[in-house]
Amino acid sequence: MPRALIPLADGFEEIEAMTVVDVLRRAGFEVVLAGLHGGPVESVRRVSVIPDATIDAARSDQFDMVILPGGQPGAANLSADVRVIRLLNDFSKDNKLIGAICAATTVLSEAGLIRGKRVTAYPDYRDRLPGAQYEDSAVVIDGKIITSQGPGTAMAFALAIVSRFAGKHTADEIAGKMLVQTDDRQHTIWDRYLFNTTVQSLVEALELKDSFTQGHAKRVSEYSLSIGAKLKLPPLEMRNLYLGAMLHDIGKIATESDLLTKPDSLNLREETLMREHPIKGTLFIVGFDNMSNIVPTILHHHERWDGSGYPARLKEEQIPLHARIVCLADAFAAMLFPRSFRPGMEREQAIQEILKQKGAQFDPHLVDLFLECLTESPFEMNDFSFYF
Repeated sequence: MPRALIPLADGFEEIEAMTVVDVLRRAGFEVVLAGLHGGPVESVRRVSVIPDATIDAARSDQFDMVILPGGQPGAANLSADVRVIRLLNDFSKDNKLIGAICAATTVLSEAGLIRGKRVTAYPDYRDRLPGAQYEDSAVVIDGKIITSQGPGTAMAFALAIVSRFAGKHTADEIAGKMLVQTDDRQHTIWDRYLFNTTVQSLVEALELKDSFTQGHAKRVSEYSLSIGAKLKLPPLEMRNLYLGAMLHDIGKIATESDLLTKPDSLNLREETLMREHPIKGTLFIVGFDNMSNIVPTILHHHERWDGSGYPARLKEEQIPLHARIVCLADAFAAMLFPRSFRPGMEREQAIQEILKQKGAQFDPHLVDLFLECLTESPFEMNDFSFYF
């Protein structure tokens, strides 16, 4: 029976950790969760997990593999712990499998294990992998190193690990029992017309529910892409930025219509319900093939630069770049147009509001770039097909 060690630090991404645990145990693996300290470990969204052991009790000769979940500040906490770095090097010396997903690939970099290796990670971390060859793929395997991109690729990551140790037949059998879609169905959605139609249909469904948001997703996308162009993001990231911007509020489909169209301010209970829409949107989107890269954008577009946002109270660069961009674009677009509870603002008034929140709600560097965009760009990007 293969044995897998999964170190857990406070701030881990629960989808990435628990998906791997579930799939490996279904395959008959023994999985040991090891905390960095005694007691429960809290995920980025405050889910507490009681580990099986502490990292001090773990040795490479007891396990066949070590798997690192991502999430922030979880990955940073793993990277800062000398016991984790030492353990990773022990696994490497023993020629055992080492896996990492999302931000956790940076921990492998910190340990000096991926120089010259082909790896993947959440795209925002591609520049924090010196000496490694980044590939924009759901799962990348190079020798004994296996890496993956994020929450939406956790299933593929886990199945790849099963396939490596127990064979493709076992992995396929587990995938079938869990109703994981086959490769043929996964590729279907990348037909350009079908994909654009799917996105537009989702946006239209939301706009039918809340008429005040008519055209809002498109405006947020235009603003976001202008900022992305200023940052010189590559085409693949621009495509993902566009998708995240178009679908950032898709969770409101599961929000009561009365809340969306209430003519006055929300009370505390209503505000709490409204704040669930990023999580609802995330749960909705993970059901769509090839949209995993936009999950962090949808989940975190209401985080604030100062750490007082929601749902995870991330701050500064803990917030994914695309989420920071969409947060700014969403706020500006919302200010300009009327909502059920207030009239729209004049352009200059909205700009002043953005400046007031520079360094508080918004990334100050992105605010500077956005103000340049407002001067230079007509925001008439009607054809997004270049990004597909």
